[in-house]
Amino acid sequence: MSEWLDRVKAKVTGKTAAGASAPQQLLTTVSTDYEINLVPAVKAEMIKTQKIRNLVLFICIVVSAAAVGAVVVLFGIKSGQDIAMTSQDNKLENLSSKLLGYDELTDLVSIQGQLDNLSKIADQKKMLSRVFGALGVMLPRGGDSVSLSNLRVDMSNSSLRMEGQADAGVAPFIDYRVLESFKKGVALTKYDYGRYVDADGKEIPSQCIREADADGVAYRDGESYYAWWDLTMDGCEARPKGSSSNSNKNNDGDKNNNQNNNSSQSEDQNSESDASKKSEAEFVYAADAEVEKAQVEVNADESEDASDDQGVEDGGGEVGTEEIVARVKIWRTPQFDKWYLAGNMTENGEIEGIEHFQSQCIKYSGTSNGDSNNSSSNTNSDDSSNSNKKSNIKWSSSNDCMLAPDGLDVTESSNGRNESNGLVLRFVANTTIKSEFFDFRNKHMIAIGPLGQNVTDSYVQIGGMFTQGAKECDENDLECLNNTENSSSGSGSTSNSDKDSNNTGGSSNGNN
Repeated sequence: MSEWLDRVKAKVTGKTAAGASAPQQLLTTVSTDYEINLVPAVKAEMIKTQKIRNLVLFICIVVSAAAVGAVVVLFGIKSGQDIAMTSQDNKLENLSSKLLGYDELTDLVSIQGQLDNLSKIADQKKMLSRVFGALGVMLPRGGDSVSLSNLRVDMSNSSLRMEGQADAGVAPFIDYRVLESFKKGVALTKYDYGRYVDADGKEIPSQCIREADADGVAYRDGESYYAWWDLTMDGCEARPKGSSSNSNKNNDGDKNNNQNNNSSQSEDQNSESDASKKSEAEFVYAADAEVEKAQVEVNADESEDASDDQGVEDGGGEVGTEEIVARVKIWRTPQFDKWYLAGNMTENGEIEGIEHFQSQCIKYSGTSNGDSNNSSSNTNSDDSSNSNKKSNIKWSSSNDCMLAPDGLDVTESSNGRNESNGLVLRFVANTTIKSEFFDFRNKHMIAIGPLGQNVTDSYVQIGGMFTQGAKECDENDLECLNNTENSSSGSGSTSNSDKDSNNTGGSSNGNN
């Protein structure tokens, strides 16, 4: 019993009882090839679930932070926009108050509105004066003549109502042949319009073109018509094709005057870029174009280069003269063989590399006539020889722009006497002109008669078109009443013997 108690005491105190044998050392390390999983499967699943939860929570926190950041940025942008818009509104209110303070605001707004409508007004504008150009080629001249005593023009439908008289000039004087010739001439009358262009095909402003002289006579050389391009007007300046210079100096003078010293060459090189930039907006004409030159005054201080060329001393504001190109001839009628041999015109009628008239009605074309002796292979020859040569091309033109497609409708006719007491045929007639003939936007309009004569819209002589109205035959005037030579008048009475069954009546009295 005591032994047992000693053991218990020894266990409690940790001391070995006397006489007791020392305890055996505990085994703390075990070497084995087996692992013992001390964590149950349920615990492992819980740990895995916690890791997933933590990952999801982290992602949610990141997304929330990004969303909050985006909201803050958008709020800042919206606030900035509101501030900017408020500032602009305040600025507009200030400007509006300032604008409304002007006393002439109403007039200014009205003028601005009219300026905005200028293009529309121009498109609707009509050129009533062109009716005289049409009559200039319609009315017969010479032995058989037709004069008008009354003319009414209705611009709403481009109709003309004419009262006039036809005079055969010789016995029997009253002859319906004259009136029939007038009707046929009206039916065959055509018109043409278009634009003048420079050597690069750029449209030249209409105010730069002169098609007739001071007396209203169209410029022509034989059967070919031409115009002058005035280079002295503002906005009409031009330079020779291929030149980068901004002046129209005489390049055909003495060679010694064209030689510059080193300093002037350096100045030219320094200003070359500026001159080329300025020349981009200019018109150009062919180097071999027909030109007219003029002498102009030049201030030596303002044009140093010009004074050097002309021998004018620099300084002191001295004024000298300089020869410039004043105007360039532009052919309205193509110079077919010359242009073809020079390579400026094709057989299809296309023209390039030279200033010319671009017609909207007349089309040109060429066909080979089989003569190979004067072929276009000689295009390398100089221009003077080309002007005298003939190509192997036969040229033709076509024009489908009929001035009065429906012809002339004679509604009344009767015998009468004019203011000189001569026998004439009185008549009333109607015709309708193509509306585009009167349109202001169609420039350089001409009427072309049956015989090829034309009248430009630049200036028209109207003195010979109108005369005093003829009177009806007196009841005792047997010579007037009994005109038996007038085959179309029957008994020659004053009745409407030539009244057309398809009478359309006269047009309303529009713009006279």
